[in-house]
Amino acid sequence: MNIRSGLIVACFAAWGISPASAQNFARGQELFEDHCQACHEDFGRPEVRHLRSAKELRARIEAWAAHTNTGWKQEDIEDVLFYLDRSFYRFDKKPLKLGADLK
Repeated sequence: MNIRSGLIVACFAAWGISPASAQNFARGQELFEDHCQACHEDFGRPEVRHLRSAKELRARIEAWAAHTNTGWKQEDIEDVLFYLDRSFYRFDKKPLKLGADLK
């Protein structure tokens, strides 16, 4: 874990968010920054985010992970999904549940 990820985990812990959720967020952020951000640096702008559900977002992440041959496991895809939803999409304005709850 790099220093930035460690700081994110510490901040989440201070806010009372479980370390597992904080780790998923930090790991998702790290994966996004390492593998996606170069082509999606404008992702912070709402007009470029056109997906309507976590299910659509997961499908897009899975497709690009396969297309770019990242070798991501399902856990990696879930972490990126968690990071993107919490940071940008906020589907249904509710906390995102991981795993099968979104399938």
